[in-house]
Amino acid sequence: MTIKDIAKECGVGLGTVSRVVNDQAGVSIATREKVQAVIKKYGFVLNQNAKLLKAQDRHTIVVLVKGSSSIWLNSLLECIQNRLLSSPYTVDVVFLDEYENEALQACKIFYEWKPVGMIFLGGAPDVYKEDFEKVQIPCVIISNQAHSVDNENLSSVSTDDCDSSAYMAKYLLENGHTSIGIIGGDLKSSDLSRRRYDNFKKVLDDNGIAFNHETQYATAKYSFEGGAAAAKVLMQRSPKITAIFTMSDVMAIGAIRSLKDMGYSVPDDVSITGFDGLDLSEYVCPRLTTIKQQKELLVQQGIEVLLDGIELHKQCEHIFVPFEFIEGESVCKLKK
Repeated sequence: MTIKDIAKECGVGLGTVSRVVNDQAGVSIATREKVQAVIKKYGFVLNQNAKLLKAQDRHTIVVLVKGSSSIWLNSLLECIQNRLLSSPYTVDVVFLDEYENEALQACKIFYEWKPVGMIFLGGAPDVYKEDFEKVQIPCVIISNQAHSVDNENLSSVSTDDCDSSAYMAKYLLENGHTSIGIIGGDLKSSDLSRRRYDNFKKVLDDNGIAFNHETQYATAKYSFEGGAAAAKVLMQRSPKITAIFTMSDVMAIGAIRSLKDMGYSVPDDVSITGFDGLDLSEYVCPRLTTIKQQKELLVQQGIEVLLDGIELHKQCEHIFVPFEFIEGESVCKLKK
């Protein structure tokens, strides 16, 4: 009985069995229990000499991070590095500008570095669809959807931006807000921003709430500075808005700082909501109302899908991880 035999009987990759045998992270509870049952069934004992030889045969996974200043993406990166630390793979990281074509860069990296797999943090597969279709090795986008790309190598694991943004819109309406601003990314270069915008606005439209894109939407980078600058623009264009939906926690925190500098009280004068559920959002004042993305689960499933592609040559998967709604203190209920 070898690791290969165990992997075949369990229907998992060699790397998955290796992580279970070596008591490493990156394996779901159900899969770990299935592998352990087969190990127990055959009385498998790890050959330490073979383990040492395997440790010398390492391969590279490249992580492309879209936006070097993104706290959310950097938190995902840290989680990925920790999970792959004791795996048979080395991890190389490439930081890209928020508006750069990450698929084109991935194609160049493939030919120059010959990695066995790639992880995209952020990215715009709808915008750069043709280039994503050219990627020739197993890869996964974590935190964005890739359903529209015709490439059996490209998987995705993400929060459902459509349902989560719609949920936040309904929450603001339930609290009496009908004059709402939005701070988000460039809708032409970011399909993630476009999905959040479209589904938030659809709820407004369905409820007969007027929304003027020219005056009630402010484009910003996903950063503190971006959110702060966009809040000033919004209040200059639409001084009567009572709430702002931002597409990231860092945008929201920047907006709160800017609003206070302008003499507004949050949430008494203007309510603010975020997106991501960063640890930091629990410590700002007021505590942020936000959509929390389940970081650990996103990374766990993303790595599993990628390694299945590398080791078992499985076709791509597109997975949604449930979001959590965190009701903080940054939204007030308007009196009727």
